[in-house]
Amino acid sequence: MNIPSRRGFLGGVIALGGAATLPLRADAESVAKAGTPAPADLAGADTVLVNTQVNGVACAETVGADESTLSLVRERLGLTGAKLGCGQGACGACTVLVDKAPACACLLPAVALEGREVTTIEGFGEALHPVQRAFMAHDAMQCGFCTPGFVMEGAAFMDRWRAAHGATEPSDAELAEALAGHVCRCGAQVGIRAAIRDACAGRFDGPEKEAPRYDARAKVTGAAKYTVDVMLPGMLVGKFLRASVPHAEVVSIDVSAAEALPGVKAVKTFVMAGAPIRYEGQALAAVAAIDEATARAALAAIKLELHQRAPVISAETALAADATIIFPGGEGAASASEGPVMKAPWAGNLRGPTETNLLAKPKRAAKALAAARAGEGQLIEARYTAHNQAHSCMEPHAALARWDGDTKLEVWLSTQSVDDMADALCERYGLERANVRVRADHVGGGFGSKAGVDQEMTTAVDLAKLAGAPVKITFERWEELIVGGNRPEASVNIALAADADGNFGGLDAEAYNLNGAAVGGSTGLVLRLLYRSKNKDVRDYDVLTTTAPGKPFRGPGGPAGLYALEQAVDEIALKRAEDPITLRKRWDPNPGRQRLYELAQASPLWRDRDAQRGEGRVRRGVGVAAAAWPYFLSKGTRVELIGRADGVFVARCACQDMGQGSRSALSWTLAEALGVPRSQIEVQFGDSDAPRGPASAGSRTTPSIVPAAEDAAKQLTEELVELAEDLFGVKGAVMAHGGVDHDAGRLTWAEILARSGERRALGRRRRDDDGYYFATDEFGWGKAWPGAVVVVALEVDTATGRVRATDGWMGLAAGRIMAPPVARSQGLGGFIQGLSYALYEERRLDPKTGLQLTTNLEDYRIIGVGDTPNLEVAFDETPLDGVRGGGAGLAELATIGVAGAVGNAFAHATGVRLRSIPLRPDRVLEALRQ
Repeated sequence: MNIPSRRGFLGGVIALGGAATLPLRADAESVAKAGTPAPADLAGADTVLVNTQVNGVACAETVGADESTLSLVRERLGLTGAKLGCGQGACGACTVLVDKAPACACLLPAVALEGREVTTIEGFGEALHPVQRAFMAHDAMQCGFCTPGFVMEGAAFMDRWRAAHGATEPSDAELAEALAGHVCRCGAQVGIRAAIRDACAGRFDGPEKEAPRYDARAKVTGAAKYTVDVMLPGMLVGKFLRASVPHAEVVSIDVSAAEALPGVKAVKTFVMAGAPIRYEGQALAAVAAIDEATARAALAAIKLELHQRAPVISAETALAADATIIFPGGEGAASASEGPVMKAPWAGNLRGPTETNLLAKPKRAAKALAAARAGEGQLIEARYTAHNQAHSCMEPHAALARWDGDTKLEVWLSTQSVDDMADALCERYGLERANVRVRADHVGGGFGSKAGVDQEMTTAVDLAKLAGAPVKITFERWEELIVGGNRPEASVNIALAADADGNFGGLDAEAYNLNGAAVGGSTGLVLRLLYRSKNKDVRDYDVLTTTAPGKPFRGPGGPAGLYALEQAVDEIALKRAEDPITLRKRWDPNPGRQRLYELAQASPLWRDRDAQRGEGRVRRGVGVAAAAWPYFLSKGTRVELIGRADGVFVARCACQDMGQGSRSALSWTLAEALGVPRSQIEVQFGDSDAPRGPASAGSRTTPSIVPAAEDAAKQLTEELVELAEDLFGVKGAVMAHGGVDHDAGRLTWAEILARSGERRALGRRRRDDDGYYFATDEFGWGKAWPGAVVVVALEVDTATGRVRATDGWMGLAAGRIMAPPVARSQGLGGFIQGLSYALYEERRLDPKTGLQLTTNLEDYRIIGVGDTPNLEVAFDETPLDGVRGGGAGLAELATIGVAGAVGNAFAHATGVRLRSIPLRPDRVLEALRQ
């Protein structure tokens, strides 16, 4: 059976009341009610009284004739579980039930609800639907922003399934069809599929089971609050006027008409006459108004005159002799780097090389390559290209700012670092740290795009100051796809040699990073991390174009760099007629990956790969790739642990959880350290008023917060042991699991705290035994080296060019694993994002105008449930030597090697090496023809 894509879900559209329509994903006829009346006064009316039921409660609301159901339930009724993800019915985040069938609330006019029953995620109540319980148990979520929509769809499907088939399992194809209208950017598809299958089979009809994820219940019930959900009295709507062309000069800009519009409270401009426009979506002005419609009217009233210039969107155009210089003098470009941008020379639109040959032996590399060219050993020389990938977080970039006088500021922000953003606001506005508070209770994905000081935050703050009222700015999906962040396109020229004995000979590599209007690409740098020979000469170049600035994205430079390197390694192995894993075992001294190579080589997926290839129209192949990523941390991290009189332990840290599971890692760690159930642990994140916390970037959150929490637990339990002797008069008190053993028996922590009252300890992230390569309080590079090995199986239809992943295995050697089920979800999420990158995602630009074409989730393809193969993640938990806490982060490590494995699997299946991703059908067919 063919598994449909998520784009087929809008097949049924039924008419309601003449003008109103109800888009549905499945069984449209089950929703239709013959004779459902439309409001009698709809024709020609600006507002309409609608009588409906929402979550079993009668509701009479006067709504705009064009107001959506989503607006009604979120803004009027305060039911924020349903989310605005795309506004076009393409992502499923807004799903509600209308007469028990799923509907897209973002497209459904509120007037179509006349006489109908609406159920939102909040309507399931405290008892929970079996699908909610299954999602919690399977950890079928990460950031949780898309979770309510998936739950609503899954619940409706389960109810239909059970009515027709009883408590049996649906097939993967049937689940894919039911969920075809939904997107999960974090990569929770494997858990989602398993959860709904098990709920259908009746495995969660019983009581709720403890969830591995700390905030699972909040996410499956819609109780989790994101920045986009926060609403304040008197709050204004902020919006940007953005450039509609990629390259121009501002002739004039006049905002006076916008300022004069009733309901417009503030206007801010970012450009003046003569200013350059360097990319589509560049912010030119911003407004704050009483509502969305007034804000849009204000933007339309701004008079803007531009002198357009030719777009510069490719490396060939940017590096041409007559190319327009985008940044004359090399000043003003944004940073696409996760860290400091290294100095490099400029020549027109080319910046570089940024050399990373410190401690390397580039002359040895050149000598080894020369020997290979002379026939001594094996040589591969090739060019590999990887496309641009949008972050496209499900929760768009959003900021809400409120001033209290001139000296106190509170900001709700979808961010990866509440602590750093509070510091940045203090510096920018000259405020005391105690008077600035940044909050991010839940964050709907980030992946690197929300790690810096972004314009929505500073603009919301500025507009709020000008207007004297709170201002919220939320990106629309087209803004998110154009300027919300992207992984830069990259082209890598590689020369790789093996010596006559098959050992690593030398590597020469040039990486050209197309970061748009930004610098700091690091694709070449990543090639240093794997195969730790010094015989390497690696150079990075930035190519400036008139496209939106790149941003760090989950292993910056890693997927493109390893896509190139790992295919070149495979090509050396093929020339030697050697098993590609055997070659890697000889080249790679990393002890963690050595153990993973053994596991991968023994797996049936790898062992039987040649027998499964096939000779017909559909070819099958299996590929492997290795990955390495540094171990980063923030040594200034602090965790406050409070033992309350009721026996609950509260952990506070100015950290945030954007879906990676940092709350869960802390709750599991403290439950283990204290010997109490996880139900007795409360984790408070997302508030800069808490003790100093790390940014959620560079895979450094867990290795920062866990040691600090263990230190706090040690301090607090030592104090409680002393208190047991002082307050209870016992002798021989020693710490035990969950309390204190003494000569006469046992005392629990709860018993001690009930008598002592609240007690606090402040833990710090103590120094690693082996020290660091370098470290500041905010950022440190430790001396351990985590590793990964990825195996991917593909099917290639040689007639249509369609490539489909069928199976995958990933091994991660990152030391001690905190919260293993949640860590597995993180590994699967990275795996799935890597597959999406290699097979589907690609920003497309109009070659003539330079305008972006992929501005919605229909055109920008993200992997869906039906595209997701069977995947397995395995951990090698051998502790990392010298690392405090014993473990490193996983997020980047789980992503960066996947594309290389996909490329090698394609070559194994077809015998053809395709050196450009994504593996689009047209590229596949062209490669096969050649």
